[in-house]
Parts: sequence; structure tokens; C-alpha cells
Amino acid sequence: MKLNQLISTSLLGLSISAIGLPALARPEIASGDRWLEGIGQPECLSRADTFIAELGVPSDGGEIDRTGYFDDGSFRILCYAAGADSMVVVFAAHDESLDVASQFMQFALDQIDY
Repeated sequence: MKLNQLISTSLLGLSISAIGLPALARPEIASGDRWLEGIGQPECLSRADTFIAELGVPSDGGEIDRTGYFDDGSFRILCYAAGADSMVVVFAAHDESLDVASQFMQFALDQIDY
């Protein structure tokens, strides 16, 4: 009888931990934006492409965005048109560290707004 209770309790604990562990593995995400005066959306996207090429990481692109992937995270760069200006928005995600995500986000903004 006690062995059945022990096995049942163990299985229940394993089931709960299997459900709860993925929730603990959420990535850390940082975001920031910058107004680019005199830089239109096409130039913003071109700068994002150059930045990603210099990083040498796999990437995807859309009409207004670029997404890059690396071993322990990913990032997305969005360029919004505003007449002759644009706004760049960067989201960076890291598997473990908000500091790494924040530093990468700031680095990306600085490289695009050179």
C-alpha cells in the first residue's frame, strides 16, 4: 500500500515538474527604440541588413523587419517610416540573461544609428 502511494506521489511530482519546467525557461527580453532623423525606412533596413551581415548570424527579413538568430537568443529589428525620417525598434531575447539582452539591444541601436 505505501509503495503504491510512493509511486503515485513520485509520478505526480514528475508530471508537475514536466509541466512547470518549460515555464521556468522563458527567455529574457529587452526592447528599445530610436528616432532616425533624415534616415528613411529603406536606409534603416539597409543599415539593419549591414549590421546583421557583420554579425554573421542566420536571419530572415520582411517588408519592415529583420530577425536574427544566434546560439542563445534572437533579435528583431523593425523600421517604421515617418516621412523622410524613421523609427527603429529592437527586441532582443536571451535564454538566460536580461543584461545580455539589454546590452545587445543597445548595441544594435547604436550600430544602426551611426
